[in-house]
Amino acid sequence: MSQKQRISLILIFSFIFGMIAFFHESRLGKWIDNEVYEFIYSSESFITTSIMLGYTTIGEVWSMILLSLVVVCYLMLKRMKIEALFFALAMILSGALNPILKNIFDRERPTLLRLIDITGFSFPSGHAMGSATFFGSIAFLVSRSDSQYKPYIIGLCVLTVLMISSSRVYLGVHYPTDVIAGMLGGVICILLSQVFLHKLIDNRSQ
Repeated sequence: MSQKQRISLILIFSFIFGMIAFFHESRLGKWIDNEVYEFIYSSESFITTSIMLGYTTIGEVWSMILLSLVVVCYLMLKRMKIEALFFALAMILSGALNPILKNIFDRERPTLLRLIDITGFSFPSGHAMGSATFFGSIAFLVSRSDSQYKPYIIGLCVLTVLMISSSRVYLGVHYPTDVIAGMLGGVICILLSQVFLHKLIDNRSQ
């Protein structure tokens, strides 16, 4: 992917993020939130709740920090310094931007059928943004490798992001538009990291 394409994607995803942020309190935004809410809660059960609690634990801040350190250490041991720098930069951007965005939009969390207690603002979802950045970065790095397990690892990364994001809605601490915006934010962080390090990344791929 060229630098121009990366910047174009950042602009496109930023525009979509902005549209969600602008319209999430509109009639359309509330309709989307309510429809998805009803669909997710229709599947509520002890087993489903246990699974969702497991996935949401993976997306906790302390989990993401610990897993990120493991990934960076692994990449450094493999002498993949550029990849480690890219991964660290993407996670730092995500960790720094999410609280800033939350305080800008200061959206209150949903109160209906909340299954866990949590404080702070709702938009965008930190779990969705952090997991999208983490697993999206891994998927990007794996896509550049020669591993025969490439499709399976990328598929697992996508599935994990979707499950972590869905868990936040299921547990009643985020609206669907929160997690959609969070995933977009994660993708933007990955693209921004690629833009900042494009010379190192592009040279490595040659």
